[in-house]
Amino acid sequence: VYKQVDLKVKHKNFAVVVVAEGAGQEYVSTGAKDATGHTVYGDIGVFMRDAINKHLKPQGGRAFYIDPSYIIRSVPITSTDHIYCSRLAHDAVHTAMRGYTGVCVGAIHNVICMFKSKLIASGKKKLKVRGSTWQSCVQSCQMPASLSGAKTAASA
Repeated sequence: VYKQVDLKVKHKNFAVVVVAEGAGQEYVSTGAKDATGHTVYGDIGVFMRDAINKHLKPQGGRAFYIDPSYIIRSVPITSTDHIYCSRLAHDAVHTAMRGYTGVCVGAIHNVICMFKSKLIASGKKKLKVRGSTWQSCVQSCQMPASLSGAKTAASA
């Protein structure tokens, strides 16, 4: 990570590092479980900020940490958000009134569906590093080939 940060800072005079919640738990694991038995993740964002700050300080640089949950909550609601949330709330109430328990309401392909809570909580969603979603991210962010997950001639 330090090498990529140094390259970006040298090339663009700044770098942006994005890290997923739950990543790097070998460095920040709390070992705690919540009331439902799910793992309580340590804060990888704070850990990364502190580590990158320590790395950049001798060069006069510094890192900032922005928790996206604050950004999401700070954006004004749009009419689309209002309609979508109202629709979810309406369907959640009607699902409960029909006697369903242990379910969550959500949308798949613009259709509101009920999902078993156990199904939602049963595992993590994983991206395929050779899949189109990750490859699109790599290309749009102009990441180096070493982060693409694709086999290169040197590694084959």
